[in-house]
Amino acid sequence: MKTQLNVISLREQVYEYLRNEMTTGSMTGGSTINLNKIAEQLGISKTPLRDALIHLEIEGFVTILPRRGVMVNALELTDVKNAYEAIGIIEASIILDCFDRITPSHISRLEELNERMIKDVNNNDFSQLFQTNLAFHTVFNTLSNNPLFNKFMLPIKHRLYDFQGQSYIRDWELKNCEEHLRFINFLKQGNPQQAAVILKDFHWSYSVHEAFIKQFYAMTEQN
Repeated sequence: MKTQLNVISLREQVYEYLRNEMTTGSMTGGSTINLNKIAEQLGISKTPLRDALIHLEIEGFVTILPRRGVMVNALELTDVKNAYEAIGIIEASIILDCFDRITPSHISRLEELNERMIKDVNNNDFSQLFQTNLAFHTVFNTLSNNPLFNKFMLPIKHRLYDFQGQSYIRDWELKNCEEHLRFINFLKQGNPQQAAVILKDFHWSYSVHEAFIKQFYAMTEQN
């Protein structure tokens, strides 16, 4: 049992290492991963490396090509559009299904996190913005009885933003915060239908944010 725990820990460490390499741009979309080189650099066998890569493939970060190696997946605008649509549908359904579980403390937490985001954006401090935004959505996403929703959405959100590096567009982030406020206000008014509309048809609408999305991904490609 002890050996198994160590193996799992090593796999997770390798996973985090590879994710960091992608986040920092050391591994870019379309490039291939040299398994022998990484195994030698980390001083590990290929077993935990392969396990970590299987995890990354499930999340969409890489594609394992039989007998040809491993390729880091480039993120296309069609991928972004599909991701926005999927997340919007799921988060809207959670609000409609779980509205009766939202308490004043949940709303206060949403307000606190959104105020923190606005303050950070205005101070040009984007270091924790992605994590704060994740925490905002987690407040209501975890109310669902279906744990697969969050397991499905979290890696997609990381792929959309964290994988691209730490480039942010101030006006876009402020627009997101404004949508958060509209969402919160509908929750306060006891109107889950309109709160769900904000999520699905505005906050996670590719067409609404298309100009910012194209600017963001063009900018990150230049980094």
